[in-house]
Order: sequence, then structure tokens, then C-alpha cells
Amino acid sequence: MLVVVLATTVLAIGVLIAKAIMLKWTQRLLLAEAAHGALAEAALLLASVAWLINMYGVISVFGYPGQAVSLLPARQVRHTEHGVVDLVPAWVAPTVVVLFAAAALCLLLAAGLALRRGKIPFISRKGSLR
Repeated sequence: MLVVVLATTVLAIGVLIAKAIMLKWTQRLLLAEAAHGALAEAALLLASVAWLINMYGVISVFGYPGQAVSLLPARQVRHTEHGVVDLVPAWVAPTVVVLFAAAALCLLLAAGLALRRGKIPFISRKGSLR
């Protein structure tokens, strides 16, 4: 599990670094010419940012004794005499959920546009038998 978390974190950092380099070289926010490619690229960027914010939430609780409740979105609680205290900053979970939802929406729209334009082999509606 730890290997997967580290690998995906490194991958997300790599995606954002590559995007920064390409932005500097090309002066274009999205590289894809077609709408479905731009939406897929936006989905990858949104998911990368969401994952890194989630990992910030995970790392922010190091050093505090607590009980891990979930990894995605990051949540760790500590039981005190006054009740349960959430150790992860309050803004992390809603931000991660909104960014992942936006990424999923972009991905669904990209798949729909690619399907409509016949860019997905064996699935496209162009040339189908009726």
C-alpha cells in the first residue's frame, strides 16, 4: 500500500512538473488540439492536484498520535476527553472531493466527445451497422 501511495505521489508531481515545463516552452495551457484531448489533459491535471492536496493532508498529521480513519480523502482523528478531534486541516477533504469530481466530469466529457467523433476504435458509432 505504501509503495502505491508513494508511486502515485511521485507520478502526480511528475505530471505537474512536466506541465510547468511544457507551459514554459509552448506558452499554451493545454497541449491537445481537439476538445476531447484537452478535457482528458485537464482531468489528469485536476486529479494530480487533488492527489497532492490529499497527500498534504496525510503528511500534516505526522507526529500526532491518532487513529487513521481514511486515506482518501485524508482523515485522521484523535480521541480526547472533549470528544473527537480531526487532525487533518478542514479544507483538505472538500477540496479533494471537488477536484476529483471535476476530474471525473472532464474525463466523462472527453470520452463522450471522443466517442461521438469516432476517435475510440471498436466503440465509435461512426460506420456502425444499423
